[in-house]
Amino acid sequence: MTAMVLLLSTFVVVFALGLQSLNVNRGHLVLAAVTSLFIGTSNLVLFKVLPGPTDAWQIAAYLAGGPLGIVASMLAHPHLVRLLAHLRPDAEVRDDAAGYRPGAATVRLALRLLDPEDLAHSATPEIREAARRALGLQTTEAAPGARR
Repeated sequence: MTAMVLLLSTFVVVFALGLQSLNVNRGHLVLAAVTSLFIGTSNLVLFKVLPGPTDAWQIAAYLAGGPLGIVASMLAHPHLVRLLAHLRPDAEVRDDAAGYRPGAATVRLALRLLDPEDLAHSATPEIREAARRALGLQTTEAAPGARR
């Protein structure tokens, strides 16, 4: 029974940590807050169970929960985001490129790629077009294969 508790609590904590990372990186504030509750609860279970004596099965269960949890979170995240968007159609919860909000590092890189005194001289027209699109700017160069 203890092995199953360890497997499940490790699975849940790593699953929630994986979702937490994806939620934070993509700006899903509500989902990030919810996953924090799962992380805390699962850690409490682990802290209560693990200080006692453990056998090989319990250690194996504890170690198996992590890889299973992270893979499951990576597979589940896009579905959970879509589900939330369907439950709250008024909410701005999107995971596709159209809903992407670039972070500060992305904006700095895109600006450097457009700056003729920085990286623009070594960037191809396609790269400069992509930088303009990432910043939401109108594309200006007639780059071969560039989308407008």
